[in-house]
Amino acid sequence: MLKISLVPAALALLAPIALRAQASQKPLDIYFLDTEGGQATLFVPPSGQSMLVDTGFAGNQGMPATPGGLSGVAPPITRDADRITAVLKLANVGVLDYVVITHYHGDHAGNAAELASRIPILHFVDHGPYTVELQPARSTAFVSYQPVREKARAITAKPGDRIPVAGLDVQVASSAGHLITKPIVGAPGTGAPNPLCRDAARKDQDPTPENFESIGLLVRYGNFRLLDLGDLTWNQEHELVCPNNLIGTFDVFHTTRHGDPHAGAPQLVHAIGARVAVMNNGERKGGDPEYWQIVHKAPGLQDFWQIHRSAAGGADHNSPEQFLANVNEVDHGHYLKMSVHSDGGFTMTNERNGFTKTYPPRAK
Repeated sequence: MLKISLVPAALALLAPIALRAQASQKPLDIYFLDTEGGQATLFVPPSGQSMLVDTGFAGNQGMPATPGGLSGVAPPITRDADRITAVLKLANVGVLDYVVITHYHGDHAGNAAELASRIPILHFVDHGPYTVELQPARSTAFVSYQPVREKARAITAKPGDRIPVAGLDVQVASSAGHLITKPIVGAPGTGAPNPLCRDAARKDQDPTPENFESIGLLVRYGNFRLLDLGDLTWNQEHELVCPNNLIGTFDVFHTTRHGDPHAGAPQLVHAIGARVAVMNNGERKGGDPEYWQIVHKAPGLQDFWQIHRSAAGGADHNSPEQFLANVNEVDHGHYLKMSVHSDGGFTMTNERNGFTKTYPPRAK
């Protein structure tokens, strides 16, 4: 289990008073950043600590937007790192307390080393000092992260561990191919038999095994709960809720695997009762129509927000434009922001167009 003391005992006595004062004024802010189909999600609770989940792609999967200066040498390509750095500045985050690397694919771990060169990172959290994909094309992100990890305070997470972000309850549901096996204590809706399991389908195993290693997170702030399972696979989603729901119900579902059909098992998506879904897809990565339809039909879902309009989704499998952070190939870099209150109410804001929508606390 993760056991880390970050403050002296005398200060710890004052922390609850300080946190209560801050919580009455400031929300938990969550930023869903555009990494063109990767992931980078920033959590900034009222305590002032921070947690970044994943770091997006290294480079930008293409050429720089502008050529070099008089020397004719093109500048370094740091698209996603620049976007993350800009939002860190906007959120007044000068130190990252925790950076969670869900797994070692390049769209999740690509900028771990680059960010460590730009901002102090107090702790990395990952699934261990190895990758299960050793092919050069698959291991590049891990190879760049490995020397940073060796020098950093790196924590290997296990199912059931908690990441001690002050002001949040962050519990690990999966890591290194292992899942929690008992219901989450005190969480709403846990432990009950799941009737959706009766005729639930399984799928062939995801062909990219590093996804199977993903760290999955259950994030709680007061009465608010968010689920983020990284790139966990369909069959692992099944095991988390079948035959009994081990993880409970949530306000927000950060969709698994960018909306790829190797994830999105309806026995999980429909059982968690999320009011809002957020998809971290790219225009041409993720956003599969089959996945979109499973989420769209989930009981109790009010809105489906997307980082990008999905080219594959067409007119029938994309949300209305006000719920899309980026709508076409020349419209990039816009993020979604969620401001959460401890009573469970929250507001979503689309940075591209300023559209906001407030979701009141659940009725008791």
